[in-house]
Amino acid sequence: MFLTAANLPDDLSLIALARRAYLPKSQRPVWLQIYDRISQAIENGIVSPGARLPGEMQLSEMFRVSRVTVRRALALHQSEGTLQARKGVGIFVRQQPRSFVIRDDMRFADSLVGHGERATSRTLLLDRASPSEDAQKLFGLTPDDEVIVLHRMRLLDDMPIYFTRKELPARRFPDFERIYAKDQSVSAVYKAAGIPWFRRAETRVMGGLAQTAEAEILGITVKTPVQYVVAINRTPDGEAIEYNRGCWPMNSVEFVFNAPPAT
Repeated sequence: MFLTAANLPDDLSLIALARRAYLPKSQRPVWLQIYDRISQAIENGIVSPGARLPGEMQLSEMFRVSRVTVRRALALHQSEGTLQARKGVGIFVRQQPRSFVIRDDMRFADSLVGHGERATSRTLLLDRASPSEDAQKLFGLTPDDEVIVLHRMRLLDDMPIYFTRKELPARRFPDFERIYAKDQSVSAVYKAAGIPWFRRAETRVMGGLAQTAEAEILGITVKTPVQYVVAINRTPDGEAIEYNRGCWPMNSVEFVFNAPPAT
């Protein structure tokens, strides 16, 4: 099938960019020239943050190349985090980085500074299991003890932005599952356990490359640069109540430390 006036994408600027003559392959491979043009389309706002790109077949016809050639260009963008694939939906331009304010008195929902998007969360796993070595040290547990294991994904306008693995001491929160089931709120579990307020006692940020499970959950390719965040929550009197390991796509967030409270 070839593109006609009836099935061409509406964005004429993208079509014009795709239809430009290619440089000789000896100067730059065609797939990299397509990568460059997609970069230009993103940088110039021809395709805006959060926008869905035309399908792979449509792009191959726009650029007058094979789907394999287009796929290589898209894969490089996905590995760099500028594009994000959503299984069964398509490939999207990643949203502009959001600020995440790190203060010891702020919950996640209050810390994430977006641009009017709808923030939601999705519970992926809720179970009881043996504690990790880090959780054993933090909570003073043995391998025979139990922790609550909670895996969640955070989304902005249904786009995955953050994946977290939490461990909490089961003996401290015996009714965790029942209370959490009401509105999917860890803060509600804390309050029910007599902890009306908690503080983020420690935050560590380090770079890395997305592993298979993280990449699938976040809609990115394996080995895409990510930022890992390890956080510890404590009660006002210093009791450790949560060990949290999170993963953000590198281009999706900037961390702001010690920001003054909003007035």
